[in-house]
Amino acid sequence: MNKSKTVPTLISFALVVVLTACGGTASAPAPTPTTAESANPTRTPRPTAANAQPTAAPTTAAEGSIIRPPPTNNQSGLTTLGNVQVEMSIEGTIKTEGQADESIQIVMREIRLQNGNRNLVIESTTPDQGIERINYFLIDGESFQYAERDNDRTCISVSGSDFFTGSIITPESLIGDLKEATLAERGVQVNGFTTDRYTFSLNEQNLGYQGQANGEIWVASNPNIVVRHIGTLNGSFGGIAVEEGGEILPQSTGNLSWKYNVTQIAANTTITLPEVCAQQQTAGADIPLPPNISNTLRTSNLISFETSDTAANIAQFYQTEMVAKGWQASETNQYGDTYQLTFTKDGRTATVNISAGDKQTMVIILLDS
Repeated sequence: MNKSKTVPTLISFALVVVLTACGGTASAPAPTPTTAESANPTRTPRPTAANAQPTAAPTTAAEGSIIRPPPTNNQSGLTTLGNVQVEMSIEGTIKTEGQADESIQIVMREIRLQNGNRNLVIESTTPDQGIERINYFLIDGESFQYAERDNDRTCISVSGSDFFTGSIITPESLIGDLKEATLAERGVQVNGFTTDRYTFSLNEQNLGYQGQANGEIWVASNPNIVVRHIGTLNGSFGGIAVEEGGEILPQSTGNLSWKYNVTQIAANTTITLPEVCAQQQTAGADIPLPPNISNTLRTSNLISFETSDTAANIAQFYQTEMVAKGWQASETNQYGDTYQLTFTKDGRTATVNISAGDKQTMVIILLDS
C-alpha cells in the first residue's frame, strides 16, 4: 500500500462526494464528463499501483497465508462474466474544525451487458438536499446522462464521452493499493462464486495525518476477481497542504464504511432508456445531421456539434436537407461566415445557427414546439 495516500485520499474523497451531492455532475455538460476522479482539482492522485496485474489466488495454501489480492477494477476479469452488476456503497461522516459535520451516503451501481450496453447509477443522499440520482447510459454506441432531482428530469446525449471509466469509486480509491491480505477460510460461496475469504488491517501515521482501515475480501479464482470487499476507514488529517503551494487544510476527522459486490445477472437482461431520453430522441429524429461531425450534444430542445466543413457548406446542407425532411424554409440571415436559418413544420420551429471558428464550424440547432 502507498502509505502516504491513506488519509489524504479519505479527505479528498469526502470533498468529491460533497461536490456530487451539490449536483456537480448534473450541471451543464461538456465533452468530457465530470467523474469522481476529476471533480476535485486539488485531490491527491490515486495510487497508480492499483492497476497492477493481479496475482492469482492461492489454490493449496493453508489458512493464515498472505497474498496480494487482485484490484477490484480488474476489467479483463469482469469482461469474462458476460452480463454483470458491480455495486459500491459508502457511508460515513466527515468532521472538520469550525464546520458542520458532513454526512456521506452514496451508492454506485453499474450494469454491463455482453452486447456493450451499460447503465451506471450514482445516488447520493444528504440531509439538506435529499436524494439525487444520476444515470449514465451507453445504448447502441450512444451515451446519455439522465439526472433526477426533486421533480426535475433532464437528459443529455453527448457523443465521444466516456461516462464509465473511473466513475465507480473502488476500495482502492479509499485505502490505496492493498499489497497484503491474510487467508481466513476457503470455499466460501459469495454472490454465486466459490471464493477464498481474506482479512486485512492497516495502520498509518505520518506528518499531519493518521488512519486505520480494516476489512474483508472474497476472491474468486476463475476468473481471478474480487467479488466482495467490505471495510471501515477512520482517519484524521490537517495542518498541511495537499499540493505544494495549496491551501492549508483545517483539522478534520472522518469515518467511512464501504461494501463492494460483483454479481452475474440474467442473460436476457436489457437496459431501457428513461422516457425523457426516449422522447428526446424522437423529437430530433427529423433533424438531419451532416457526415463527419464531432462533439455532438442533444437535449430536449437543442442539438449542437462541430465539423471541419465550411460554414457555407453546412448552410447549404440544411437549406437542402431540412426541406427534404418536410420542413419549410422561413427565414435566412447571413453575416459573413455566420448563418441563422429558420424552418417550420407542424407547429414546430427549428433555428439553425452556424458560425465559423479558427479550425471548426460550430452548429447549434434550437427546437421550439
